[in-house]
Amino acid sequence: MNVYHPKLTAGLWLVGMLVICILGSQALTKDWLETSFLALLPSSEQQPEIAKATRQHNELNNRKMIWLAGAATSQEAIGHAQKLKQQLEQSRLFNKVVLEFPQQQYIEQYRQLFLYRYQLLDAQTQEMLVKNPEALIRQNLEILNSPIGQMQAADLERDPSLIFSRYFSAQNPVKLNLEQGIVVLSDQHRFWALLLTDLQDKRLQLDKLETLSSLVNSATGQIKADGGELLVSGMALFTAHGAESAKQEISTVGIGSSLGIIVLLWATFRSVRPLLLSSLAIGSGLLAALVICVLFFGKIHILTLVFGASLIGVADDYAQHFLCDSFGEKDWNPRKGLKFILPGLSLGLMSNLLSYAGLGFSPFPGLQEVALFSAMGLLFAWLTVVMLFPLLLTGFAFDHQPGILKLTTYWEQHWPLWVSKNRRWLGLMLAVFIAGGLWMLKPQDDVRLLQSPPAELLRTADKIRSLFPMSPDNQFFLVSGKDQADWHQNEQRLLERLGALKQQKALSAYEGLSNYWPDASQQQQNYQLLKHKLYGSGLLERYMNDLGFDPAAVKAEHKQFAEAERNTLALPEWLAAADESKRQLWLGCDEGRCQSTVTLTGISDISALSMLQNLPGVAWVDQVESVSSLFARYRIRASGLLLVAFCLATLGLGVKFGWRNSATIMSVPVVALAVSLAMLGWFDQLFSLFNLFALLLVLGIGVDYGLFFFMAGDRRVSTSLGVTLSAVTTLLAFGLLAISSTEIVHAFGFTVTAGIVTALLCAPLIGLKEYKK
Repeated sequence: MNVYHPKLTAGLWLVGMLVICILGSQALTKDWLETSFLALLPSSEQQPEIAKATRQHNELNNRKMIWLAGAATSQEAIGHAQKLKQQLEQSRLFNKVVLEFPQQQYIEQYRQLFLYRYQLLDAQTQEMLVKNPEALIRQNLEILNSPIGQMQAADLERDPSLIFSRYFSAQNPVKLNLEQGIVVLSDQHRFWALLLTDLQDKRLQLDKLETLSSLVNSATGQIKADGGELLVSGMALFTAHGAESAKQEISTVGIGSSLGIIVLLWATFRSVRPLLLSSLAIGSGLLAALVICVLFFGKIHILTLVFGASLIGVADDYAQHFLCDSFGEKDWNPRKGLKFILPGLSLGLMSNLLSYAGLGFSPFPGLQEVALFSAMGLLFAWLTVVMLFPLLLTGFAFDHQPGILKLTTYWEQHWPLWVSKNRRWLGLMLAVFIAGGLWMLKPQDDVRLLQSPPAELLRTADKIRSLFPMSPDNQFFLVSGKDQADWHQNEQRLLERLGALKQQKALSAYEGLSNYWPDASQQQQNYQLLKHKLYGSGLLERYMNDLGFDPAAVKAEHKQFAEAERNTLALPEWLAAADESKRQLWLGCDEGRCQSTVTLTGISDISALSMLQNLPGVAWVDQVESVSSLFARYRIRASGLLLVAFCLATLGLGVKFGWRNSATIMSVPVVALAVSLAMLGWFDQLFSLFNLFALLLVLGIGVDYGLFFFMAGDRRVSTSLGVTLSAVTTLLAFGLLAISSTEIVHAFGFTVTAGIVTALLCAPLIGLKEYKK
């Protein structure tokens, strides 16, 4: 303070904020806002190949949306779907809108694969050829004499044994009803025409999410007006709902905190200057936090801004402590006031930064963003108060005594005395309350608590899944091998076990590449199987004679079979002819490892499936379970981090004020932490990793309040006013978080709110003996 020059420090502050503004003008012009729910999660603690498979699986699923247009008749449903298709194409949100069955694509696929028809056998045909080739011939004759026989007869001249027709049909195991080339599903009440879309962008920006929501609402209204019904599902809708909910909460928290601060400051100071200065401290802190976060992370998640909005109530603390100190003595001036409160402000800042640093040690990008955003916001708010306020408050003095000062003075004088007189039974009640709450505390680590989608979205998704059971679940298998042959062998072994589990109803369907593409060795085995069981045994010749083929046709078929002996269909060629969903099962070969995914649908027994990861080259990937277990592990680590932060704070205060005084100050955050946890138990609130990070903030705030009262001396009256205003504005911010519809945000706000209230009640008890003297 001996070398402090208000004009110089104010100039340095101005230069720093100009730099922030210049950097912000560059960083905030690009796409800087993240809305995807998956961006909140850690990349992975798993092996790199599993992380890669998970990313590809997520990107595939997140872009897809399913639309079902329903009506009383199939023709009406198709009419609704055709109008809907035009509307979706005009929106330009999608790079693919599929309504009509892509006949030409399958014709081309049939043509490309037909050259290898003797090497390609489906599993059922293989089994029949091995066990009873005569049964295969009888089944062919039954098919040809059935009502659908004319459809098969068209291929009979080119594929007399119907071997390739069987294989090609097995490429699409789920048979869907087609009308006018459109998939039509049905339930007891309606017919549903199916549309499938792929979004253009992997990560939709906020404006496009709003456009998507408007599009769904508009399409739903139009079809409903025409007497129909529309069902829509896709991860993008859940993301859009989360983004909209976050926007509303930013507005609620930001506007609510701001209005609360304005009312409190005006009622307390009755002057525009303190109000403008507080707004300047808050605004500079939020702007710096936003710019630095975007520069550091590249993007910032919208949920970070929800927490950032709550920072308004915390960032205002420093300004309020400075302004409230002016009521401490008659000859107050800004330089003298700063000299008195600077140690408390600095120690308070360090304790808060320590608390937010704890968030930064988590593996979750969302919490890392919150940590940096909050730390930078508080730092720049502190710098604004320390470097700018002394100059802007020069010559300013309050000529009134605010009504709230009388209230806080009365509370500060009488509350500690009342507690002192009743400390025995109050202590007993507090101990029982804390013990009972901690006993009822139940950890919850389910990652799905990160989202709180409306029930209507979940019901619609379940309805679509029951009508169209082809959407893969989040769990899947990753199959690896040192080369294609090893990979193929490993996947075949897995698919064989999955087939058995499907018979046991553990799942409804599964899909793997080796179901459709046999490797070179298997292709030769298929050819030899046909040669020994069908072509070389005379069975095919008798069958063709029975169907009326002339000898020349029989001879030509044998010739084509002989000429195809050396044919081999390589995987790249097969993938080029396959549809997109099958191509995306293949992850490729690199660094001596080939990999693919096996997707699952309709899982009913996860434990039975997870046991298959013991097979060679097979890894079970359950995204929900893996991230939830990560939550559980880091909840335990966060408990240790909280203890370390407590010890560091105690050590720092002990060095500065002595060990007994350190214990006295730390009693405030200790009781606040214990009561917060007990409140979670008594009110059956979510207790997870995020609550522990909220408790880090309670620790920092509790140390703040304890420090200010410990250092108050003969300024307890103005300190009480500053701490009370600080607590009220902070409660406004975090209390508004507690009404969030997102479970973790609500739990975070509830925890901090309970801790602040407790710290506010405990802090005036610090220095009670000195005060009584």
